[in-house]
Amino acid sequence: MLRHKLWMAAAFVVGAGPASAQTLAQRLVREMVAKHADVLSAMEVAVQSSKGCATVASTDPKDVGEKCDADETGPIRTGEPDVEAPTKEDPVYDITQALHDASGNLIGAVGMDIKPRAGKDRTAIVAVARDLLRELEAQIPSREKLVERSTR
Repeated sequence: MLRHKLWMAAAFVVGAGPASAQTLAQRLVREMVAKHADVLSAMEVAVQSSKGCATVASTDPKDVGEKCDADETGPIRTGEPDVEAPTKEDPVYDITQALHDASGNLIGAVGMDIKPRAGKDRTAIVAVARDLLRELEAQIPSREKLVERSTR
């Protein structure tokens, strides 16, 4: 029941209505993955608020509304990325980092699936993820703007 309520709340925020109406968060996820398809295969954005932390945008719509777990809350709390190396079942680096707006305010976390070919080792892959994070953060005016509906 709680998961359903979170999903419904996030669906409202994300704009599950007409295809032309979506949040800035969802538009940024879509644009970042398309622009960086050579290294980035998936992405999700979670926002922290006084009511908790939940995913508000994702390449996988079923993830929207999910409550944050340790891989999101850890980077929010410590500022250090959570890095999961590729496995046979999941052949990408799963890197979750604290997310800030363009002014530097902590607003949540962003998870990225980075393809191993993005760098020669873990350090290089994390550097790619940090560069993508900086690009994303520069486009976020505020937490409130991130979750507002947009017709662009």
